[in-house]
Amino acid sequence: MRYLALLESVVLAGWICVVVYGYALSFIGRIRGRSKAPLIYPRHVFALVVPVGNDEGSIGRTVEHLRRNKYPRGMFDVIIAPLNSTDQTSNAARRKGAVVYGPGRQRWRDRDDAILGVLERLSSKDRYDAYIILDVRSRISANYLAVMSDKLSKGGLAIQSGYSVSGRKWTWNTACRALLSTLKPGWLTSWPLDLRLGGGIHRTGLCISRQLVEKHGIKRPRLDNEAAFQTELLRRDVVIQYTDEAWVYDRTRAVKPVRSTFSRLRSRWRHAQADGLPLILEGLKWRSAAQVIGGFNLFLPTYNTMLATAVLFFGLSAYLHGAASALAMGWIALIASLAIFVVFRLWYMRAPVLAYIALPSLPLILFWQSVKSCFTSKPKQGRTREQTETGSGQTKERAETGSGRTQGRKPRRRYSRRPRRQSS
Repeated sequence: MRYLALLESVVLAGWICVVVYGYALSFIGRIRGRSKAPLIYPRHVFALVVPVGNDEGSIGRTVEHLRRNKYPRGMFDVIIAPLNSTDQTSNAARRKGAVVYGPGRQRWRDRDDAILGVLERLSSKDRYDAYIILDVRSRISANYLAVMSDKLSKGGLAIQSGYSVSGRKWTWNTACRALLSTLKPGWLTSWPLDLRLGGGIHRTGLCISRQLVEKHGIKRPRLDNEAAFQTELLRRDVVIQYTDEAWVYDRTRAVKPVRSTFSRLRSRWRHAQADGLPLILEGLKWRSAAQVIGGFNLFLPTYNTMLATAVLFFGLSAYLHGAASALAMGWIALIASLAIFVVFRLWYMRAPVLAYIALPSLPLILFWQSVKSCFTSKPKQGRTREQTETGSGQTKERAETGSGRTQGRKPRRRYSRRPRRQSS
């Protein structure tokens, strides 16, 4: 009994230190982010990249909204990336003035693969200075592009705008999405800091400069691997800036599925082993507080782990020592601190009122997400561009060298039908 109480005390003290550390980072970011300089006159050309599926009913309103932004009309374009669209989504976007970039000969597996393909093609052009990633139901503030141009003029390479979940205010789906969004991409790094940690990375509302794409690339790691992408930029001393002057409002109705709990823990541990200690050592060498903090954060537990541990240990303390014991009261205070942290995040993300009301159900939502992810089958991945090029290269090599029964024979001559003469 004594050793068990000692274990509970040690875990409780460690968890309290992590919570105090998270609060300290949050308040430092809020205090240091108060000073705001006047905006610089718009001088950059943007490409607003929007991956779409069968969204014929909503793409028109989205393009109209984006084109009404208070920015010089000739200095931004809406780029549509259709992903396996079988309806009139592309034609509806063209009628509203958007530019459609199809996959061509390659095949896009998902929306992130479509974004990478479009950015690769856009980076070869000499028109755009930066690319902004949005969703088909995204809405942006009126000064969005002006703020992004100002940040780019002041040396920013990757800028994350404010992120808020919108939709019907009094629906459970909106409240659930708002609660889950408060914990993404990371509960310790998604606050505005001037220590090169930025505000974390939400794919929606992320502005990437052309210089960043050409110099550092975005394929390895991919944009959908937010933690790895942010850590890689941090190791290359790239500032991820955050601004709360520009906002993107996500109206997507579906809740983004999560990976299996065990796979997430495994990948997080591998990520911490590969990048955590090198980041800390590099930060100590170059006297960079950002790299030290970033490497230290990789070893800290996630919000889900802390909340689950606190609930389990509270039940154990209440059973062994009573609900009025010091250990039980300590776990209650820890759970309340985690809840206050989420309330603070909801307020900062401009969440609807129903999200505050649904806060007691957050442990059940997280538990249901974890259980559901364990039984979710992996989607079948299509052939990417690299696989297509590899396959075409092998086919070409077989055609030149010959294989099987045709080896050593001359290739069969192909005849084509002569084109018909057009009558004048």
